[in-house]
Amino acid sequence: RQSAVRKLKIFTPEYEMPFAGHPTVGAAFVLHRQLGLSDNYQLQTEAGLVSLHHQTDTITFALNNAARLRNSGLSKVDSAQILGLQQHDIAAEPVWVNTGTEQLLLQLTSAQAVANCRINTAPFLQKAVAANGEAQLYVWFEQHNQVKVRLFFSANGEVREDPGTGSAAANLGGWALHSQRTPLNWQITQGDEIGRPNRLSLTVDEQQTIYVGGKVIKVGQGEFWIPED
Repeated sequence: RQSAVRKLKIFTPEYEMPFAGHPTVGAAFVLHRQLGLSDNYQLQTEAGLVSLHHQTDTITFALNNAARLRNSGLSKVDSAQILGLQQHDIAAEPVWVNTGTEQLLLQLTSAQAVANCRINTAPFLQKAVAANGEAQLYVWFEQHNQVKVRLFFSANGEVREDPGTGSAAANLGGWALHSQRTPLNWQITQGDEIGRPNRLSLTVDEQQTIYVGGKVIKVGQGEFWIPED
């Protein structure tokens, strides 16, 4: 059995995350070069083992964690209020999904509805709160294997938008498993509305493994000096 080459600890300024996509593939990019790793290896996270695969400038992570789903208790009316949309824009009631980090997933009826989202802060901070106390909402629409998504989250009482969210893409794969929509191979578009376009691939195979991949580009480097005392 293959063991992890390193253990990852992932933090935001407020709390520790059991898993997150960008920190994982970013760490993989650095470790692959620094340690001279093969193109296939594993990293240990608080959410479990994550398998990594490198192919030129693309890194794909694979999860075999059983997806856990729970009802949100939110109606389509609640969802429309949070997103500033009409009720007919909401395809289904939102559901909490966890393949490593729990997030609230909400399917919309069109790509235009995803683009039109305008978060109402008060109901969002009150009704879309995860177990860690932070609000998160991942909205999505799929057609012909093309998926348009946006992820909104809270930070210091404000609403922000993430340009790319690998952990949420994995949760979308977990939702698809529970909804018997697999196997699948989807291309995800995110970040256009905030001028930071992000493209990810989502694959779920017949063995129920979830794969999320994307290109990694080095944009800078630095050093941390840690005092011994």
